[in-house]
Amino acid sequence: MENYLKGNLYTNTADYYDYDNRDIIKDDLDFYVEYAAQTKGPILELGSGTGRVSLYLAEKTRRTVECVELSEAMIERFRHKLASSHKNLSPYLSIQCGDMEKFDLGRTFEYIIIPWRALQYLPEQEQTAACLRQVHRHLSNTGLFIFDIFKPRTYDAAWVGQEAVSYDIMDGDKRIIRSTVNCYANTVKKNIWYMNKIRVIEDGREDSKEDMLTYKYYDYEDITGILESLNFRIEAEFGYYDKRSIPEGDEMIFVCSKKS
Repeated sequence: MENYLKGNLYTNTADYYDYDNRDIIKDDLDFYVEYAAQTKGPILELGSGTGRVSLYLAEKTRRTVECVELSEAMIERFRHKLASSHKNLSPYLSIQCGDMEKFDLGRTFEYIIIPWRALQYLPEQEQTAACLRQVHRHLSNTGLFIFDIFKPRTYDAAWVGQEAVSYDIMDGDKRIIRSTVNCYANTVKKNIWYMNKIRVIEDGREDSKEDMLTYKYYDYEDITGILESLNFRIEAEFGYYDKRSIPEGDEMIFVCSKKS
């Protein structure tokens, strides 16, 4: 199982990532635009995936968005959108293949984001700390850094093996079903592994594609302790994008600045 700690690259399933139509995939967009208005200059997104958030930010702010993404499959989807459905936004987007644990852009930004739990794709706490050190280096003294992680649940024997459907939609004559299968939980290292499963049904035939994904999960005290140790100040914290409190939501969203 340790081989699954090497990355969450969506090698086999990236082509279906943008079919996800759940509200939770849309609810964060205006949240990030709202905080962008408190800053100026280029925006940095780490773990930009297929550009779900970056494209929306570029459209609403008309500011340059620098995107760092490790998965070549996700970048290919992102660039395809820029060349087709989002041609008008191409001048505002800069995409590079890079590791958010080790990136070095040689400049600072007033606004840095790691949306939709992407920080948790780093499966070891040391990797998370390395990423946040780089964020601190790249964040201007007056800048804002925002990231989102999910609140941990109970990962016991009953959790393993459960399968949940995320979406079941039609694209023309093609039916696409995405589900997640819980595979393994390490409650000492605090990471969970699950299968990202895509079923495509068309003309009476079914094809399936799978990727194993690894998430690092954090208790509130764990993540706030890391932020404190790296000289971040928490300006605000929320349990969802409607700004409900952490006890009332399923997410842990932190708006941070650098300590002076």
